[in-house]
Amino acid sequence: MFSRGKGGLIPTAKAVDIHQNFSQVMKLVDDTFLCNSKKDEAFQITLLGSDIVESYYLSQLYNSDIFDRILINHFSVRNMSREHISELLFTAQGDLLISAEPLLESGIENQIIDSFKSFVCICSSKHMLSTLSQLSLHHFYSSRHALYQPGMGASVIYHDSELFKDDLYYTGRRIVGYRSDSLNGLMSMIERTSLIALMPLKLALFYKNHRKYDIKFIQPPPELALKSVQVYASWNKNSR
Repeated sequence: MFSRGKGGLIPTAKAVDIHQNFSQVMKLVDDTFLCNSKKDEAFQITLLGSDIVESYYLSQLYNSDIFDRILINHFSVRNMSREHISELLFTAQGDLLISAEPLLESGIENQIIDSFKSFVCICSSKHMLSTLSQLSLHHFYSSRHALYQPGMGASVIYHDSELFKDDLYYTGRRIVGYRSDSLNGLMSMIERTSLIALMPLKLALFYKNHRKYDIKFIQPPPELALKSVQVYASWNKNSR
């Protein structure tokens, strides 16, 4: 996270990026609380979201002092309807939703807190394709894929119909060998099998460098058009 320079430790680009993303989230966290006259009473917040909130976002805060100041609870919204999630926010059973989609409901505020702009294909370091720098369409569609899907009714990062720049290219479907609502489970399956996965570069780097998964990165086929995916924080406007 830091490199040593003449003047001391210098934060890396990754550290700056994480700080910027989480400073936005933590500002929203701080704004959620009302002033409390009991100084010794711990602040609490309940974050709503999928596995990515706990496995990726919160895990990067474990070494910070925020857990000394705030009790953070994570509540999974797997397989919940958007109406139910809104109800949790309106009834103060949840304080903040982190999701890949804004919660478009009257009385709900939404703010972009992160963006996944670059994507890679990942596979086990022992995979027969691991020595390639870029996949062809044939490799992409003949391989079995692992898909991260936060819930049964939730969308995957990319549907097959959204992958192409135009209709000239083969509009096939990926062969799905594994689906999971757990990022850790998906990464373990990738590491141990011949599955591949299309994943945001940020997430892939986190699991390779921080979680030490033995995976390789391969560029997706150039024919694919991969649009950025936004991450939103949503909360009840009247909760402040």
